Amino acid sequence: MTRPLIAPVIETERLRLRPLKAEDFDPVCRIWSDPENVRFVGGKPSPPSRSWSRVVSSAGYWPILGYGYWALEEIASGDFIGLVGFADFKRDEPAGFSGDPEIGYVIDKAVHGKGYGREAMTACMKWMDETHGRSRTICMIEPGNTASIRIAQHLGYQTYGEGEIDGTKVLLMERL
Repeated sequence: MTRPLIAPVIETERLRLRPLKAEDFDPVCRIWSDPENVRFVGGKPSPPSRSWSRVVSSAGYWPILGYGYWALEEIASGDFIGLVGFADFKRDEPAGFSGDPEIGYVIDKAVHGKGYGREAMTACMKWMDETHGRSRTICMIEPGNTASIRIAQHLGYQTYGEGEIDGTKVLLMERL
């Protein structure tokens, strides 16, 4: 398999998934510094230095892993509304939760409730299946995040256990 050097552009009816660029730093900072946006992804707002690390590392996954994160834009407005994609974070906890592509996303609260998470993640999974073949992917979701649990179930994920990360209980889910 040839690994892409940057994220490919994918368009859905309403969304564009595209490579991250340096100019995305400000909207990434805005999204990751808002407590409501990060409530279920660690729950702690990020300082600008961590947001910059996200932009750079998200771009860096592609040539190393052959997958990574995309910038998420709303086509109608052209607005940056989040980050979606895959990573292998080489997590220490929960035990054994590493080595397979892990899906994840954070979407700006300003567009919550429009179905963008489901639409974007459906496009991500389709891309992964077409380019890497269908294989195990994983995710972890806080039990209170019912919207993300529904998206994961729609994508074919099933809960296989429970774990804890940074003191927060999570459901461990997989798609085979």
